[in-house]
Amino acid sequence: MKFLSGLIAVCLAGGAISAQSESISAQEAARARQSLQSTQWIDKAWGAYFAGRLHSDQMREPLIEQFRASEVLRDAMSGSEEHAYMLVLFDAAIESDITVPAELLQPFEENWAAPVLILLARDKDSEDSLLRLSVEKSPDIVWLTASNLLAERNSQRWYTGLLGSVNIAHRFTVFDPGTGAGTGGATGGGVYGDGGAAMPKGFPPVTIYALRTGCMPGSVLLAQGPENVCYQRTVVPTDKQVGFGAGHTSFKRDDMRGGYLAQLANMTSSEVRSILHPETTLEFHGIDAIRQSMEQGLDAQEEDIRALLQKIANRGLEVPTGVHLQVVPEVIDQRSDRSEALPPLAPREIQLTR
Repeated sequence: MKFLSGLIAVCLAGGAISAQSESISAQEAARARQSLQSTQWIDKAWGAYFAGRLHSDQMREPLIEQFRASEVLRDAMSGSEEHAYMLVLFDAAIESDITVPAELLQPFEENWAAPVLILLARDKDSEDSLLRLSVEKSPDIVWLTASNLLAERNSQRWYTGLLGSVNIAHRFTVFDPGTGAGTGGATGGGVYGDGGAAMPKGFPPVTIYALRTGCMPGSVLLAQGPENVCYQRTVVPTDKQVGFGAGHTSFKRDDMRGGYLAQLANMTSSEVRSILHPETTLEFHGIDAIRQSMEQGLDAQEEDIRALLQKIANRGLEVPTGVHLQVVPEVIDQRSDRSEALPPLAPREIQLTR
């Protein structure tokens, strides 16, 4: 009986603690909502900061509503209270793991690409936004992140655009019988930048987000692809300034496009590269023989391209109609006697559907 009485007492005490905890959480949520309604940017920032760290479903709609009301801040000047408030608001949304509707993020796509992409990655209905961010004029890291996310989702519209921008070539090197042809190579590099970040006096601490390739310890994987993209978090304490570095490995978009095709076809990048950019060496045994060999090389490349696209079609991405691929041939003449010109080669148009 004493044991039962003690158990009841413990349960009552636990219930009281739980109720007290829920009461405190509700009070904090109410305080955060009230601060978000303030006309002072510093108060609104503290409201967003606490809302993000409550991880409460009660704060989802108030935070989303702040994005709706903040469209006018899309071009806020760096260092201003308005800019600082937007940093805190984006951080709160990311920290609280909410999904902000893509249409509310659209005004911020140009100037706030890093946090926007982090939030869009959570939204299964964000394809239109990601397609806008994957256009050619976007910075490399933004283009890569958006493209990775679209590739992960098997976006048909993105795939159609990808094929329309793929660069395809075929290099023919002609040399004298019994000699050889040489090839060259290139190396990649990196782009890095360093800066400092500080919030206006009295503002809450905030995390600033930057996208990068070459994911480092402490960064968070955001979008997998031919080159993975992670985001790096830099915390700026209240009334402090911190330095931060942001960098990403340089890359050629044409290489990434080939990498996406390889990923979609379950092939290696080198296999796809040999299809899109083959190099054929030919011994010179007369103009007619060279012309025939070049045509045969282009025929074989066309069939390889069709086989590649069929592999991708087998996993659900249709070969798009209205898109034409073009193979641009290049002829390098390494013969000792060039008095007889090699036959010119026109670009080879490939009809994707026939």
